[in-house]
Amino acid sequence: MAACCGVPRCSCSVIAGPGVTVDGNGSPGAPYVISSESGEPTALTVTDSSTVDLTLTGDGTAASPYDVTAAVILDPAPPGGGSQLIQSGPDGLSLECADVRGCFSAGDGAAYDPATGVIEARVSADAGNAMEFGADGGLYAPAGGAAEPTVVEAGESTTVDNTVTGTGTTADPYVVTSSVILDPAPPGGGSQLIQSGPDGLSLECADVRGCFSAGDGAAYDPATGIITARVSTDAGNTTAFGSDGGLFTPAGAGGGEPTALEVTDSPTLDLTMSGTGTAADPYDITGVVVLDPAPPGGGSNLLQAGPDGLFLECEQVRGCLVAGDGAAYDSTAGEVTARLSTDAGNRVEFGSDGGLLVPAPDLPVVGCGLTGDGTAAAPLTANPIAGQAQWADTWTCADETHSTLKCDPSTGALWTPPEHTSAAATIQQNHPMGTPSFTATGGFAIVSTSVWSEGTVTADTISLCRGLAFSASFIGHLEASWTAGSVFDIGYAVQINGGALGVRVMHSKLQAGGIAGRERWTFSLAQAAMLPAHTGYAVRVYPAIQVTAGTVTLQQWITDTHLIVTTR
Repeated sequence: MAACCGVPRCSCSVIAGPGVTVDGNGSPGAPYVISSESGEPTALTVTDSSTVDLTLTGDGTAASPYDVTAAVILDPAPPGGGSQLIQSGPDGLSLECADVRGCFSAGDGAAYDPATGVIEARVSADAGNAMEFGADGGLYAPAGGAAEPTVVEAGESTTVDNTVTGTGTTADPYVVTSSVILDPAPPGGGSQLIQSGPDGLSLECADVRGCFSAGDGAAYDPATGIITARVSTDAGNTTAFGSDGGLFTPAGAGGGEPTALEVTDSPTLDLTMSGTGTAADPYDITGVVVLDPAPPGGGSNLLQAGPDGLFLECEQVRGCLVAGDGAAYDSTAGEVTARLSTDAGNRVEFGSDGGLLVPAPDLPVVGCGLTGDGTAAAPLTANPIAGQAQWADTWTCADETHSTLKCDPSTGALWTPPEHTSAAATIQQNHPMGTPSFTATGGFAIVSTSVWSEGTVTADTISLCRGLAFSASFIGHLEASWTAGSVFDIGYAVQINGGALGVRVMHSKLQAGGIAGRERWTFSLAQAAMLPAHTGYAVRVYPAIQVTAGTVTLQQWITDTHLIVTTR
């Protein structure tokens, strides 16, 4: 440009770009004048809804950029007249168990602590009430407090698991346990957000943050729940974060074109934009919180939207509860009371102070075989003709003991002797020993340790309390051959209860010098015993032989085993 100075007209070419104006021809009299004007700032307004309060600050310039903030509106005076339960804190909206507990109160037969949310039965303090709390904290009425035994069953629902243990006696009282059921596979296919811990149910911001993700133009940190704008890294993008953390686009950086603005709905917020972004027709963004008309659980949405914001009152929550067995519930007042059965003979009633009352029972009518009148001074007891006696295995037959009914003073229980039981079995075994031959054995020898017969009774198999009479017999059938001059003895080696073997001689060939031969013999062996209760007994016999001279060959050995066991 300096080279053109001082000449009538400059030959340099100057072209104006977008948003730039060039005047003059480069001569001293008409020098080039380059100027740039930024257009008017983009006009932007916001409109509140009944549930979202939008605030706009700034004038859209570089020195004072637009800043749009939104806050959910909570109705300070819900239409039902109650208190607003939803809380707004530094980390978002919350509704905890402590906020809901004040919606309930206790009626007749119940006590309720709104500080802890604990509901328990309230026992009447009226005189004569036989109901109290047992050692395990459950309701307890002493035996005989009702004409018929109380029956307790657990009713189930899809949200609460009730369990009843015990038999309702003093030694084994009923214990009712309830636990909230959390769906492990919610119908929407996601993970269950509600947590169950040692102090109750909870739902915190950290549990909900994973439900959101970032779309175009946004960034989201699920660890902190912070949502920020995401600036494009495309070449030529002039939008950046300003010194105050807001989005900043330098004036005129858009080339004079109007600012592009879009809104994107989320599952919980419906955004609406109108206007073109000019001074005459500014952008107008409104937001409305979306309330699901058909929640995934199939029930009605309890959150309500009113002219002053979102609200959830006790009246909306009360319809979520129903009364199970033994309880009555007024969904209008939110009052939970005990419900008494109308069955005939029910002795439970409400006392003058509103607590549960079981009147003292009438004294029983004493019939045959009983003594006493049922009072503490004269308790009702059985009157067996034989009197009281300790458990025994045998009894005499004197007149006063003809009855077999007894009463054990150590337990107070009536008993009769157990029934007699007997068992018998017979088995024949052909011992698989082949045809072994024996010469001088130097005493009795077991034919084979794998060849034996046994009569056994195991403890408590016939009777759990009586003694036993045990009898076992073994009949042997032997065929043997021998050489001339043979002398030998045949017997059984007997083993009792796994002890030492002792041989019993069954048959003998004693004359030396005799001729060779082959014969069959039959012989028997018996063993009996009287056994105390809880005692087993086992008799095992092994074929045995003693050869003094010659050679003896055993052709066949068969044993018939007979076992008889009878209770004493």
